[in-house]
Amino acid sequence: MENKPEVNVSKFVGRHLSQLKILARLFEHELEAAKGAREVTMDRHLIENALDTLEIFTDDCEAVSGISRERAKMDQKPVVARLN
Repeated sequence: MENKPEVNVSKFVGRHLSQLKILARLFEHELEAAKGAREVTMDRHLIENALDTLEIFTDDCEAVSGISRERAKMDQKPVVARLN
């Protein structure tokens, strides 16, 4: 039997939500900098870092919950839509 270290959920969630809050503030800042323009231009490096942050968050949450991406993909059953 594997002994998983006990996870303090409130600290885990707080630490990871802080990353998402920073990301949200970044996007708010970019929108504010655009001053109501219909299009917002962002640096590619900035978007790559935002994606990395989201991937780290989801990977850590999956690790804590015991769900792996491969297992989640395998468990999904195909859905058939019927049009009558």
